[in-house]
Amino acid sequence: MKKVQFFNFTFLFISILFLQTSLAQDYTQWGLPEGAKARLGKGAIKDRLVFSPDGTRLAVASCIGIWLYDVHTGAEVALLTGDTEPVISVAFSPDGKTLASGSRDSTILLWDLTAATIESTR
Repeated sequence: MKKVQFFNFTFLFISILFLQTSLAQDYTQWGLPEGAKARLGKGAIKDRLVFSPDGTRLAVASCIGIWLYDVHTGAEVALLTGDTEPVISVAFSPDGKTLASGSRDSTILLWDLTAATIESTR
């Protein structure tokens, strides 16, 4: 009986180790429809996508913040967080240097995109 319990425990332990590495795969490719290239954002996207005026960046409003992407490479440039509620709207300024975000708590944040580190202004 002890051998069976030891075997079950060992099998469970080894299974957990292998499961962790299999779950570490690239989540951006999970469950994509055929022909899709990548998954945008993490968290619920609120149907708010906006391109910068020069067309080089894409801002995606989500429940955890604003994702900025490089349009040409598809790489994540930044995650802008600071809203206390899900972001429901985003808009670039005409010169593309500032991004405005509106959240469910009725606040508007202005993000300076020219700074070396992106910071919000309340």
